[in-house]
Amino acid sequence: MEIGFEELAQNVNNPNFGDDKLGVMFYTRVVEDERATREQGRKVFVEKEYVKVMVPGDRLNVIDRPVQRTGTTPTDDTLRFARQYERFKAREEQKAVEGTPIHLWPGVPAAIAEELKYQNCFTVEQLAEMSDANLSKFPKGHELKAKAKAFVAAVKDQEQVNKLQAALDERDNRIATLENELKELGNIVRELQKKGK
Repeated sequence: MEIGFEELAQNVNNPNFGDDKLGVMFYTRVVEDERATREQGRKVFVEKEYVKVMVPGDRLNVIDRPVQRTGTTPTDDTLRFARQYERFKAREEQKAVEGTPIHLWPGVPAAIAEELKYQNCFTVEQLAEMSDANLSKFPKGHELKAKAKAFVAAVKDQEQVNKLQAALDERDNRIATLENELKELGNIVRELQKKGK
């Protein structure tokens, strides 16, 4: 997650700055309810919601804990990671992050892709934003990052081309519809003129 000084300075007061680069996944875990166990004199278990937050490229920087609900954005996991939490509640398949899966990217050898996934880097977009310190763990890490950045830029360019093509197609459809309507109106006018003679 390489962040420039200017970008950091602009977001110094934003407690959620950089959250979009994290891998986040909500899940349920069965845990012992200690209070109910003491009260009932037997082991009692409940399902609790947990959140797992991962930093791409750093296997040791993982937070895995019960979901915190405080009602304020920086400390309430359900507000801080609202999109992922909504998917979890809707029981949709959760992806830790959005983007092109690293193992589907032809720019990386399969062995390196597995290493990246092991280090919590699951997408090409995460690799493109990975910090230099975390990149040093991988052979030719900086070269891979440059390829990943080029790939992400090309995908964004293609998205723009696709949007433009969709807009042109929509315009062409509207023109064709208007031409058909004009043709029909012309036929109606000719019919009315024939009847008027």
